[in-house]
Amino acid sequence: MDIEAEVLRTIREYRLIEGDEKVAVALSGGKDSTSVLYILNKLGYNVCGLMIDLYLGEWSRIHRENMERFCRELGVPLTIIDLKEELGQGICFIKAVLRKKKNLTGCTVCGIIKRWLLNRGAKRIGADKLATGHNLDDEAQNVLMNFLKGNIFLGVNSAPATGGKKVEGFVQRIKPLFFVPESEVLKYAKRKKFKILYDKCPCAFGTYRVDTREWMRGIGYDKKRQIVENFQKIALPLRRRAFEGVSFCKNCGEPSRGELCNACKIFVEI
Repeated sequence: MDIEAEVLRTIREYRLIEGDEKVAVALSGGKDSTSVLYILNKLGYNVCGLMIDLYLGEWSRIHRENMERFCRELGVPLTIIDLKEELGQGICFIKAVLRKKKNLTGCTVCGIIKRWLLNRGAKRIGADKLATGHNLDDEAQNVLMNFLKGNIFLGVNSAPATGGKKVEGFVQRIKPLFFVPESEVLKYAKRKKFKILYDKCPCAFGTYRVDTREWMRGIGYDKKRQIVENFQKIALPLRRRAFEGVSFCKNCGEPSRGELCNACKIFVEI
């Protein structure tokens, strides 16, 4: 697969980026987001890096140093969101507290916090779009996980572009790798010799997503694409419902469906 051509096709077909819009790429330090930044920059888009330092020990330190070097070599600005400066603690402490008090899994806590910080960070640097490294495998897993949980409404963000331009308070998220399988991203990153870690998050074990990923290993590209494309047929009306009645969190001011956003609901327990 020509990943660069597929990314360009997706951008044009779904109008992910228009004109000179500023695109912040949410960098984890892994192969997917690194590839997104590299490709968008190569295609001539107005990009910058946005990364959260989660303070996951040596793993976070290496990722941060890798992305600082990578962005410097590309000539792309990088903004680091320091979790301890924002919330006073690293992610391990936060997850341990919330696991005990609210019985929340580590991945749930991490996901809520990262979405909250990235949206605030993207607005802070004046980004028009926020690009993530979600690939075809991620999206197929999301569709099946939410179906098996009995709540497909949870999957409304499974689309090349989510949130909509007119949803006040949200920086629209785009997924340039939406139709690119993970195996192709891995080959691309290694072919380009990106100096990054290829390990999974050290906390990603024993979760529903990990189990789903393992179960889907035998499913080929065509089937995965069919899963996500079929879901798109019902996703639009679900997405419209998701953003009905969106207000603002009375605590932090971020968009919310209730008095408190999901992040602030858990922050009160830290």
